[in-house]
Amino acid sequence: MGLGVPRFTTRRFTACPAALQRARRYTRQTLEQWELSPCASDATAIVNELVANALRHSLSRHPSCGFGWLGLMYAAGTVTCAVQDPTPDAPIPLPADHLASSGRGLLIVTTLSDSWGYTAQGTTGKTVWARLPATRQHRRQRTNHRSARLRAVPSLPATGGR
Repeated sequence: MGLGVPRFTTRRFTACPAALQRARRYTRQTLEQWELSPCASDATAIVNELVANALRHSLSRHPSCGFGWLGLMYAAGTVTCAVQDPTPDAPIPLPADHLASSGRGLLIVTTLSDSWGYTAQGTTGKTVWARLPATRQHRRQRTNHRSARLRAVPSLPATGGR
């Protein structure tokens, strides 16, 4: 019995101080165990941002909800990272503010993934997911594409000092 997906795993997380570190370690170890090291860094960064958003915007505001879920899946050359949290609020990417110390999480997810989105679960929560290619060939193609996208980002305005 199973889902028919040979590489699928989940892990529950709570709003504790070590949650992000545990999610990152779990992601990296899982992908290395699956022999998917070429995408482990990007997947770990994506998971960090998705879990951080769940902690900040959901679990910290609704402590009675208790926990969220991290899911990782590998199928057809693609790794999917998914985070479920107990609030139905849609994730909204913020415009880039070069002076802000936070608010770039979904921009990072957009840059590192091929696609991302969310699935609402009525009033009981949502799952935010991101997909990225796992193979070296696809990663090289994405790196070239990502470099072109990053070059297209306008540079910071010059500031005059006194």
